[in-house]
Parts: sequence; structure tokens; C-alpha cells
Amino acid sequence: MEDYKDNDDLELYDTVIEELCINHREKSITFKILKPISRIDRPGGFTYCVKKGTLKFENVIYANIPYCFEWDEWSEFYRSAVLNTSNVIDKLPAKAKENKAIKHIYLGIDYGVDYKELDIVCSDYYITLEEEEYILHDDFDWLYEE
Repeated sequence: MEDYKDNDDLELYDTVIEELCINHREKSITFKILKPISRIDRPGGFTYCVKKGTLKFENVIYANIPYCFEWDEWSEFYRSAVLNTSNVIDKLPAKAKENKAIKHIYLGIDYGVDYKELDIVCSDYYITLEEEEYILHDDFDWLYEE
């Protein structure tokens, strides 16, 4: 395993994925997310206080997106890394990288039973969060708000 695969550069640990949109025309990949702000301990378990947000990658020149759903589970980010150089970037054609400041974004996603690794090479990325916070239930009835 490569060293960066244990990082969480984007501080996404336990961030729940609500939606994934791949836009070929705009060359963008967008995740709608619920990002944990704080943990709330409860008798018999815990839940999170979260903010809704967007994680967007723009000017994408390469991506592998092995995505899946699992029954009674939600998908959440586990690890992330932002790299200026990598084997993934090295394998891209020179013309694709020409005159661009690109980054390799590594994302590890926990689907419950399955764990997948995503690689995105792009010029721009950002995370935006809404101001309002929500408390999530700690059951699996799709993340009801309290």
C-alpha cells in the first residue's frame, strides 16, 4: 500500500455521501455530503452533528469511480490525499497534462462491507459547507434529522 493511502488531507473521515454526479460536458465530479462537525455520545452508541455540503472536482482529466450501494449501509469517506505527483499522474498522456496545474486526489470510500479507492486527476477542487448544523439519528433509516 502506498504511503498516502492512510492520509486524510481533506478531513473527510466519516463524511456521508448523499449524492454523486458526474458531468461529462463540464468535466466535473460532484459529491453532495454530510460532513461531521462533532460527535455526540449517547447511551448505547453515538451520532454526529453534521453540515450539508458539496465536494466538487473541476477540469477533470482522469477518474476511476468504482461506486456501489450496499443494503442497510450508507457510503462514507474514510481516507483522502492530495498529491502533486503520483504514479497515476505519470501514466497520463503528456498532452492531457499540458499547460495545467493538476493534482491527483485519492479518495477511500467505506460502503459498509466493501471498501473502494477512487482516483481523480483535476485542476481544481473545493469543499463548501452550509451554515446550519443537523443531528443525525444513529439508525439506518437514511439519516433522518432530529
